[in-house]
Amino acid sequence: MPSVDSTTSANWLKTAPTTQFGTRALKFIKVVVSGGTPVDLTKQTGSSGAHTDAGSYYSTAIRTIQNFAEIYAVGTPTSTAFTVVIADDTANGADSGNTQGTGFGLMEAAVLAALGSWASGVVTITAMDLSGITLA
Repeated sequence: MPSVDSTTSANWLKTAPTTQFGTRALKFIKVVVSGGTPVDLTKQTGSSGAHTDAGSYYSTAIRTIQNFAEIYAVGTPTSTAFTVVIADDTANGADSGNTQGTGFGLMEAAVLAALGSWASGVVTITAMDLSGITLA
């Protein structure tokens, strides 16, 4: 976008890594189920159905995350993980309660509860960064 600044400043030419191009700042998060015998996120129940079914484990996890953050995109799940793009300033899942934070403790607990507990079950949600051509 051209500058309307009549000074000699070239600030409008500067570019920094961001996800904020006419949208809220976005955050990529990775959701991983592990421990014991975790549910298969590509199934509905046990070994039946598909992740696209309304009652699938994946769909249940996505609906649960929607209670904590505004979702912009979701990735296709593997049996134990998937990626979600959320609005960073709507993320409500830090252990400190109703605030934006670096952890997702409340969101992790809610997803685990929604999926049903399994022996030694754990849901881990971590923020990911775009660096070069890698999302990690």
